Amino acid sequence: MKSSLILLLACTVCATLRADWRSDADARIDKIRKGNFAVEVLDAQGAPVRGATVSYHLLRHEFLFGTAIAYAPYTEKDALGTAYRKFILDNLNGLVCENEMKWYSDEVKEGHEDYSQADALVAFAQKHHLMMRGHCLFWEKQKFAMPWQLKLTPAQLRAAVERRLVDTVTRYKGKVISWDVDNEMLDGDFFRSRLGDDIVPWMFKTAHKIDPHALLFVNEYGILGNPEKTERYIAEIRKLQAEGAPVGGIGIQSHDTDRFTDNPNAKIINDGRPDWMLRTPLTPKAFLATLDRLYSATGLPIHITEISAKVHDPERRAKVLDMLFRLSFSHPGVQALVLWGFDAKHHWLGADAALMNADGTLTPAGVDITHLIHDVWTSNGTVSSNDDGRAAFRAFYGTYELTITLPGGGTVKRTVFLGKAVHGPVPVVVN
Repeated sequence: MKSSLILLLACTVCATLRADWRSDADARIDKIRKGNFAVEVLDAQGAPVRGATVSYHLLRHEFLFGTAIAYAPYTEKDALGTAYRKFILDNLNGLVCENEMKWYSDEVKEGHEDYSQADALVAFAQKHHLMMRGHCLFWEKQKFAMPWQLKLTPAQLRAAVERRLVDTVTRYKGKVISWDVDNEMLDGDFFRSRLGDDIVPWMFKTAHKIDPHALLFVNEYGILGNPEKTERYIAEIRKLQAEGAPVGGIGIQSHDTDRFTDNPNAKIINDGRPDWMLRTPLTPKAFLATLDRLYSATGLPIHITEISAKVHDPERRAKVLDMLFRLSFSHPGVQALVLWGFDAKHHWLGADAALMNADGTLTPAGVDITHLIHDVWTSNGTVSSNDDGRAAFRAFYGTYELTITLPGGGTVKRTVFLGKAVHGPVPVVVN
């Protein structure tokens, strides 16, 4: 009886410890993702309006919640195509082209550039005020080089690289918020082995010169919960910075999100996975330790750039994605979470990684993530303006719709941005 009680108490303590990651993350989210704001209601002469009722409703987060978008499902005219576009517009505020901006998509034959598919996806993002990440200018793994590129002399390849960079960055200047400049440098050297190590700083410097407002990212896999590769990643960033490369952010891929677990004694995953999927379980502690190390060492913003969770059990798929989203959103260094697709028909890892079923309904993972964005991480409320015309409230950083009901009757709607950089009252003039 005594031994059974001890076992029960031990299990209870263990369960409590495992649950703490969630409450701790929620507390951090409330602290770092919200601000104290004041809307100053003024009449046409600039005088404060006392007693106005101000209702606020979050339209879009400042934080980027996004997905990779593919041209084929985007253009489908059937019900699934409608559901695909609707999922994006209803739930997300950011996009990245899954393949359409990659060199092998834009120039299959040397000298024959075709950006039409990427152009269409960028136009969709602009039309609906969605942030667009650029991915990717170059890819260091030789397996992704086009056959015609393999035949070029170093001088010819250098000329092609220069043309590619100038054409692409110029084309999307002001239309993308960031670029993954040279993808997966820790695991490939196609360009550096042919053109020298200084080609990468040149890529960063030239891209920045053309579009100084786009943040320039490095982007790697196998980082999370991997201290050895994390240190190599930091060394890579520091080397680039020492060579004058304006590195603006850190991209971390997470196609192996199935590793997430709150069990510190979870077993190694033995399923013959490829090198871009680690086998070691990933606990909240190990995940946050990786982010802490990268952020403290560099001070650069972090984007979780490519999120996939291939898990046959739909409930467990929801659980691991929930862990990734909550923990990432709770870390001050992370500024973006980007799914690498979401629908069962087109997901590159198949239906077992989907947030949306083939019939357009949501999987448990889709229900969970959309619930977080819409219902948990949202701010809606009503306050009244004081004698100074100010209506104060605490809310998530983002774009808001304000509905202002005036004391003498009449209603005015305004859209305002309440971001982390906003300080002091935001004036709203009403007639």
